[in-house]
Formats: sequence, C-alpha cells, structure tokens
Amino acid sequence: MARKKAELKYEKYFLKDVINDGLKKEWGGQAISAGTGHDDVIPAGTKAPAITVVRKPYMFHEPTHKHIFTEYFMFFGSNPLDMHEFDADVEYSFGAEHEKHTIDRPMIVIAAPGVYHCPLNYASVGKPFYCVEMFMTTKYSGVDLGEDLYEVKTPEQNYNRYFIRDVIKDNKWGGEGISLSTVPEFIIPAGAKISLALTAVRKPYMFHAQAHKHNFTEFFYFFGSNPMDMKEFDAEVEFTFGQEQEKHVINGPTVVVVPPGIYHCPLNYAEVNKPFYCLEVFMTSKYTGTDLKT
Repeated sequence: MARKKAELKYEKYFLKDVINDGLKKEWGGQAISAGTGHDDVIPAGTKAPAITVVRKPYMFHEPTHKHIFTEYFMFFGSNPLDMHEFDADVEYSFGAEHEKHTIDRPMIVIAAPGVYHCPLNYASVGKPFYCVEMFMTTKYSGVDLGEDLYEVKTPEQNYNRYFIRDVIKDNKWGGEGISLSTVPEFIIPAGAKISLALTAVRKPYMFHAQAHKHNFTEFFYFFGSNPMDMKEFDAEVEFTFGQEQEKHVINGPTVVVVPPGIYHCPLNYAEVNKPFYCLEVFMTSKYTGTDLKT
C-alpha cells in the first residue's frame, strides 16, 4: 500500500508554492524562488537564487551602487530547444564611469565586491528571456555612488572581463545549459565560488542514480519552459530522499532543498511531455560526496 503524502518524512524539503506572480503588476513578469519562512529547511548562512522571466521593457535597477559581496547574473532566452536564441537588448552600466554594456545574447555577468554597477535597463524585449540572479549574502545591502565621501576611485581600463560570452553548452543527454563553469576562475572571489548551472531538459533520462550526501547545501529549481506561464509544467521527476529511499514525484514547479548530511538520489527525469528547466546550485567551491552503502 502506497504511503500517504502526509507521511513522507522529507516532504518539507520540497517547496511547492514557489512562483511569484507579484511581478506581473509592476513589470509584467513572474519569478521562481525559495521565498521566505523556511528557516527549518534552509540552513542559516545560505542564500538561494531567484529566476525572473522578463516579458517587456523596464528599468530594473537604476542607482549606481556597489556591494561587499559577489552578485551573479545569468541572461538566457526562453526557447528550451535553442538556448542560444536571444531577442532582447539589456543595457548594463558598470563602474563609476557608467561604462555601458549591451547584452544581446546569452551572457553571465559578475558584479564583484566593490565594483559599481547599474543602471540595469531591460531596454528592448523582442521575445521573453530569463534572468537568474544570486547574491552571495544573507542580507542585502549596498552603497550608492557618492555616498562614500572618502572613497578613492581609480579608473578602469574597461569592465569587459565581467561579461562572459559563449556560455551555452550542449550536454550528453541531448539538452543545453548555462553554467558558472564558463567563467574564468580569477573573476570570482575565492569565498564566493559555487556551482550554479541551469539545464534545459528535453527528454527522459536518469540524471544521477547513486544515492549520496554532501557536507554543503544543494538547491534544485524545477520549472516549466513557457515564459508566459511559469506554472505550466508537463513532466514528472522522481527524486529519492534519505537512507529510506523515500520517493517524491515532482509534477509542478518546485524548489528542492538538500541540506548537508541528507542522502538523496536517484534523480530520474521519468516523463517529459514538454521541455522544462532545472537550476542546480551547490554551495561549495569544490564538489565532494559520500555514497550510500547498500
């Protein structure tokens, strides 16, 4: 007899109400994030990313500012069958000099600590696109240009090194993805090195069969590929948790949190009627794992 959903020991790590429609009112978009109020699931000192679908032009962030932490941006198109497709212009200014960069293709942008950035203007949107944003901090704070009266600023030759191109890569399962692995190592400060990778899943396959655990936190974001409705999800993902091999079926947008020390996998993309996306985040500079002995 199948166990009732309420009896599943690890159900709390599968966050279901993760699509934010609030962006529709101001900017006409949607987003997926882990949200707030999950202190019993997300370990302290850990930050989860957010993914926004941009459907129309708007100014996202205007004041030029800097942080003491690293910030990641991934820009990519909304066609899961061709992630190279990008029909938009994003204007992103960097430095106190307001050096303007135009993002007109999939790109990763790194806002390193102390580097001024913004305005960030979604200037032209021919087709919807996605932006993954992650702050390496548990509490957002910034310093606007001009607030630090004693700051010494030296002009940069240019800020091109923070704009990484050629970021879409094929994978062995017939899909594509975008990952921080394409960013040169010297761009990312040592304390902010993580694995952040998004994959377009186009057909069924077993992603990871061996049950294992880590000493760091891991996130999985599953969401559909329709940029006009991120809640649309026509697939089944089987994700096994714990030494008990408790099986969970994901059939809607879901954020999965894997805290340190919890066994997980197999992760089986069992049914794919429409392509979907999976964003995977390892909060570690070096991947390690311990397999479950059976």
